Amino acid sequence: MAGPALKILLVEDNPADAALIEVMLGDIEREHGQRYRLQMMGSISEGLRALACETFDAVLLDFELPDSGGFDTLRRVQEAAPGAPIVALTGHSDEEFAARAIALGVQDYLIKGKIVSDLLYRAILYAIERKKSQQLLKNSEERFRAFFELTGVGAFQADPRGGRFILVNRSLCKIMGYGSEELMSLSFADIIHPDDQTDHLREFGMLLAGEQSQYDTDKRFLHKDGRTVWVHLSLTLLRDQKGLPLRAIGIVQDITGKKSAEEEIRHIANHDALTGLPNRRLFIELTRLEMAQAGRNREKIAFLFLDMDRFKNVNDTLGHGAGDEMLVEVASRIRNNLRKSDTVARVGGDEFNIILPGIARAEDGAEIASKIVESFQAPFFIAGHELRMTASIGISVYPDDDTDMDTLFRYADIAMYHAKKRGRNAYQFYNPAINTRSIERMTMEGRLRHCIERNELLVYYQPQLDVRTGKIVCAESLVRWDHPGMGLLEPASFVPLAEETGMISAIDLWVLNAVCWQAKAWMGAENPSFCVTVNLSARLFQDPGLVQKISQILAGSGFPAGCLVLEITEGMAMCHIEHTAERMGKLAGMGMQISIDDFGKGYSSLTCLKRLPIGRLKIDRSFIKDIRTDPDDRAIIIALTAMAHSLRMKVVAEGVETEDQLEFLRQAGCDEMQGYLISRPLPAEEFGKLFAEGKFTACPGVR
Repeated sequence: MAGPALKILLVEDNPADAALIEVMLGDIEREHGQRYRLQMMGSISEGLRALACETFDAVLLDFELPDSGGFDTLRRVQEAAPGAPIVALTGHSDEEFAARAIALGVQDYLIKGKIVSDLLYRAILYAIERKKSQQLLKNSEERFRAFFELTGVGAFQADPRGGRFILVNRSLCKIMGYGSEELMSLSFADIIHPDDQTDHLREFGMLLAGEQSQYDTDKRFLHKDGRTVWVHLSLTLLRDQKGLPLRAIGIVQDITGKKSAEEEIRHIANHDALTGLPNRRLFIELTRLEMAQAGRNREKIAFLFLDMDRFKNVNDTLGHGAGDEMLVEVASRIRNNLRKSDTVARVGGDEFNIILPGIARAEDGAEIASKIVESFQAPFFIAGHELRMTASIGISVYPDDDTDMDTLFRYADIAMYHAKKRGRNAYQFYNPAINTRSIERMTMEGRLRHCIERNELLVYYQPQLDVRTGKIVCAESLVRWDHPGMGLLEPASFVPLAEETGMISAIDLWVLNAVCWQAKAWMGAENPSFCVTVNLSARLFQDPGLVQKISQILAGSGFPAGCLVLEITEGMAMCHIEHTAERMGKLAGMGMQISIDDFGKGYSSLTCLKRLPIGRLKIDRSFIKDIRTDPDDRAIIIALTAMAHSLRMKVVAEGVETEDQLEFLRQAGCDEMQGYLISRPLPAEEFGKLFAEGKFTACPGVR
């Protein structure tokens, strides 16, 4: 920008800051051709003397001076030189300070420590231009109209009540991408970004109420093509003699470039230039927010400290360029193994910090740590070389290990070094007890994934007795895991893990197949048919291919569908009732019986039960346990039995252990029972011996 030299007065008591401004003005002169004549003063008294002797194009004013401070400094300069454009130099970065400064007449403000040449250049030119615009608004209508059309900033007049545009200038049309007639057909609210509508209504309301004389702020407008345009908006009201608003007068300056530059500066300040990940400063801020939320919600957070193993060898042998390429790939692999809610930051040369918020158990952090470590098993192709690289991870947990952020990071760091000492390429908890549980869980999960192919699963059978005849009419199949290191495990020891890992469907199908083949073998010519129950998990019950898979098993084994009872929990039955009714209807249509397990623990409604083809209700053992001493449990069993019979369902009681319990169930009309009073769950071989004793009656599902 060629032209006469601009006279700038700088009032700044810090020699270093003053020298930096002088250097930036020199850079501006070289880059833009705009010459400056700078006069520097170190106190407000010196600055006021300079203003009394000479007129300046702009004043760069430090708000904190030895002989004056705060907004009083601004007032004294405005009194000495009412027409001087003022750019505030301040250490404050809060929006409240900025808004007040602008409201009191500052044309622009720059935050110390974040000033660059381009921002300074724009701020000076903007301050001068804005001051001129404000002065022109005070001139006559004729001069105002000339300015209105010729100024380089957007301008408009609008109805203060409905916001409809009354007059717009060419610059505003250019900023917004509309023709003048198009823009005049809109209201001011039509061009404000939806996210800024609420603030605009509040601030404009304050202007209408006379609580502030000028509405001066940055806003987002919507361009005709839909993109966002950042503008600086100065809005004032023309009022009549009674003080009622006549016109809203607005000045609009496109500051999209300035905002982009500021955003880029913020990004650079908060992100690692190499990987694009948050740097330490931003990561700490995000961690504080996550910890505050976790404290409110009583949740856990896992803190992970990851350090590359022998990374120095890459830099030493292939150079730092290859090392940088490696770090970019490492960052990518870490991100690919995190959830959307997780955050990773590069905090050092080959060091990364990770936070995993919202975990239910401390051990959950180990799953992600394990995935990250496993992802490093694939080779890295760097600078034409195939490299193998590993990482060590330390884990601490909030609030289990501590509630102080710095302490948790230090604990994770300590745990990481323990992982390195134990051979690298691993993770380690700071808390040894959690580390042990995590390793045990991961080991069990790995073994569980191969339990079927290694023939480690067994099926046990518990008889179900007809309460009236004393004959065994059915058997419930119960899976066991013959773990090579831990012995025979009951379902409670491994089924929850199978559900978490998705293995439960495969286990359920294996059990179903094994039961059908075993039961068919027992039947034979000399043994009557009898029913057998198989529990279905929620995951398998929701499988779209369930009906087809069961059909294939029945066809392959030759086991009659009428002798197969499928048990699902009450909660499963009541979830998505339309889908459940359709699925049960298909299974029942094939001849199978449907049983509701653990009945009484959920919240079934009679309306829902009537819609489902249920043949059996199994009363939960919690009602049987205290049947002798608890009149409420007795009343519940009597009511449930009567209700089930009215719906043509059989009632099965589980967990029966005493003769007293059996006698009450007989009096209450219960149909069948199972429990330790009759027999514990038995291996297939032992259960098969019961056939020889002739204790079975015919399966009611077979005619």
